Amino acid sequence: MRTLFTLLLTAGLVIAADKPADAPLEATLDGTTKYTLDLGGKTAEEFAKSLKGDQVPPAPKVDLKLVLKNTSKEDIQLWKAGDAVTITYTLKGKGAESAKPNLAFTTDFRLPTAVKVEAGKTLELPIKSLTGGFRGASEFTYWTRPGEYELTATITTGVSPKPNGADDAGDGFGKVAVASKPLKITVEEKK
Repeated sequence: MRTLFTLLLTAGLVIAADKPADAPLEATLDGTTKYTLDLGGKTAEEFAKSLKGDQVPPAPKVDLKLVLKNTSKEDIQLWKAGDAVTITYTLKGKGAESAKPNLAFTTDFRLPTAVKVEAGKTLELPIKSLTGGFRGASEFTYWTRPGEYELTATITTGVSPKPNGADDAGDGFGKVAVASKPLKITVEEKK
């Protein structure tokens, strides 16, 4: 039987430590790296101001995937969905902006969905927009100027068997956080 602490930890409502050093995962961002800037007719300054309220514009659409590789010599179980799984984005560049509007979510708890990832194999998670955080909908990441950017994705998830040093997430799973290496992205002016 899961305790309330375990449920809160699983939901990401209790802050867990960074990934343990021996987490058997490697994360890589892959996909399209050139995009066109579309601020809906606003200047970069006007667009940045629009990110301050609770009604923020949609995050840029992208065609990416987060590839998770099992780096161990044994099969693992990996959470791929549910409230305990979050992906957050860090964008670096001259026009990088982010927003965390005060949004309401339903109070139901969405249990994690686990999949088997064989030793040396990968799991691909599609990324269609730069919206992440809780339920993939609480944190928005934007580029507001043309130029060069670096995008990093960090996934917080559960792995079984529980890696040494991972926080216990129940049912033999340990909570881990794995960041990808930065992916270089070019954003071009809209023609």
